[in-house]
Amino acid sequence: MSALGTMASGIAHELNQPLNVIRIGTDFFIKMIDRNEDIKKETFRTMAEEMSKYVDRASAIINHMRDFARVSDATCAEVNINKPIEDVFQVLNHQLILHQIHIELDFAENLPPILADHNRLEQVFINLITNARDALDARGKTWKKILKVRTFAENKHVVAIVSDNGKGIPADVIDNIFEPFLTTKEIGAGTGLGLSISYEIVKDYDGEIFVESKEDVGTSFKVSFPAISE
Repeated sequence: MSALGTMASGIAHELNQPLNVIRIGTDFFIKMIDRNEDIKKETFRTMAEEMSKYVDRASAIINHMRDFARVSDATCAEVNINKPIEDVFQVLNHQLILHQIHIELDFAENLPPILADHNRLEQVFINLITNARDALDARGKTWKKILKVRTFAENKHVVAIVSDNGKGIPADVIDNIFEPFLTTKEIGAGTGLGLSISYEIVKDYDGEIFVESKEDVGTSFKVSFPAISE
């Protein structure tokens, strides 16, 4: 539910742009009608095509939300790990920009597929990326906030690393960071379930998740899955 709430917040931001474009177009048409002025055929067609394009975009965003919210068992299909990460940033990118976070993406091309479920992998990376966002915000505003995501192949595995230069995880809790209801955030700011859920999802697909962190330096989460042999 926490991941779904984050996704809903991001989608609300993403829907604003197509809705604004459609509103501007309809306001223009109404204004021209009220003034009893003709609209040039080329202008009418261009604006109608632009509005139609943004209707399609809004529809795609809503369908993505519907797919994400669908109950998903631990099903397996061939997945390129870059795709669910890209979809997460498609939804959360605007929100991260509002938080003045600099995003660095380094996705390896031609990665071998892994056996997993696209939607459930999105949940994993939503949790890791929003945790990084919160850690960056918690450290303050007087420095450059950086969120990095890198993917690569390593020893017959596919790896994704999500790292930030945020507040970091206290040394006395890092060994228990994947336990349910453990949170380093302020009261009411987190459920303490995101990382434990991510851990279980990763394990469902025979993967591993590791964490390295240093207070006031940053945190890196490494997620690794077996690659499908060719």
